[in-house]
Amino acid sequence: MSRNLGEKAEIEEVILELTDGSLYKAEATLIHRVLHDTNWNLNQAARELNIPRGSLYSKMKKHNIKKPAPPRSP
Repeated sequence: MSRNLGEKAEIEEVILELTDGSLYKAEATLIHRVLHDTNWNLNQAARELNIPRGSLYSKMKKHNIKKPAPPRSP
């Protein structure tokens, strides 16, 4: 995943440990991690994942990934 497209690309290594060999779970974990890291900015997350935004929406639906509700103030 590159962070600065206009500059020399830096490659960030992401390691996912699969305990049950499930590619399905690995995909969901990666998407969730990138969404968290981008503060749920879907455009930025799609760029980081190098997929179209529409594909990100589809994958979020497939994995039932939803933005967490903000914490309620007391």
